[in-house]
Order: sequence, then structure tokens, then C-alpha cells
Amino acid sequence: MANAKGAILVGPVKLLRKRRAEAVAHLPRRLHRYLEDDVRLSSWYPEADFVELIRAAAKLMPGAPEQAIEQIGALGAQVHADVYGDLIRTLTKSTVYALWSAQHDSGELRIVLEGPTIVRAELTGFDSSSDVHCLLTGGYIRGGLVANEMENVAVEKLHCVLRGDGLCAWRATWKNPDSTPATPGRPRRRSASRR
Repeated sequence: MANAKGAILVGPVKLLRKRRAEAVAHLPRRLHRYLEDDVRLSSWYPEADFVELIRAAAKLMPGAPEQAIEQIGALGAQVHADVYGDLIRTLTKSTVYALWSAQHDSGELRIVLEGPTIVRAELTGFDSSSDVHCLLTGGYIRGGLVANEMENVAVEKLHCVLRGDGLCAWRATWKNPDSTPATPGRPRRRSASRR
């Protein structure tokens, strides 16, 4: 079974701890330890625990849980943009792979450029697929493009192992806010007003 790095558990755990009384009702008893124990950023935790922590955190957020999970994914991309800077802003095959493999010990996330404003993301070999991962990854892709200052970002799920497909895949489209081309691996030149 796959594992997730403690660094990606910290966000949902913080939210759950802030609203501990409500969180207890949404977490399986075996996961109540996350409300007390330290989460070590560089340690590995069961991917199944990560999924349940995200599910519980989403139930504490406004709106439908599915939308909340996508929002958590988008926020994760923004945090990575703030922390890793150009690593997420370049969106190359190697940087996307590095970001995924730094957080998960299973699977490979890769991107395929389909056009100047279209990219397909593919997740292969991941042995812990769930609806939560699908929503998080879609939100993360959207958040990564927004961090690259793309506008009108839309992300569509193309394939899913949960539906019997051989991989999970998403297609993202966007509009550049100015006429300067932006493609994965080549960030759009920032206008003078945004520098």
C-alpha cells in the first residue's frame, strides 16, 4: 500500500485540530491519534490515512465535500508555488514528477503538452487511487495553472482507474491573460504591472 509524506498531512491535520470536537465525529477512531501526535514532515504515513484526513477536513469546510476537496488541491498548489517558486511555475515533466514523488511513494504524475493552452496530466502506477485523489489532483492541476497566472482554467477528468481505465488522466485548458505564449516548461513573461 502506498504512503504519503507527512508534509501533505499537515494542512488537513491543522484544520481538524482547530475544530477538534467536530473532527472526532468525522474521523475513524484509529485516526484520532492525528489530533494529538506530532506529524513529522519528512516521515511517510499510510496513503489511506491521508485520504480519510482529507475527507474529514472537507466535511468541516463550506460547500459540498467534493468542491472542498478540489479546493484543498488548489490550495496545495498555491502553497507549493509559494514554497518552491519556479518549480511549480515551470510545469515541466521533471518538475511535476518531482513534486508528485516528493509527496507520494507510489505512482508517476506526468504531463503531455497538447497545444499552447492545453495540457494533459496522467497518473500511472499509483496503487491507492480514490475519489479523493482524483478531486485533489484535479484541483492541484487547476491551482498550478492559476499560480502560473493563467485565466479561465478548466480541468476535465478524462480517464480514471476507478472506472476501469488503465490510468487516471485530466485535460486542462486555459487562456493566457496577455498575448505572450505560456506553455509548460516555459513560463509566460510577466507584464510590467505584475512584476
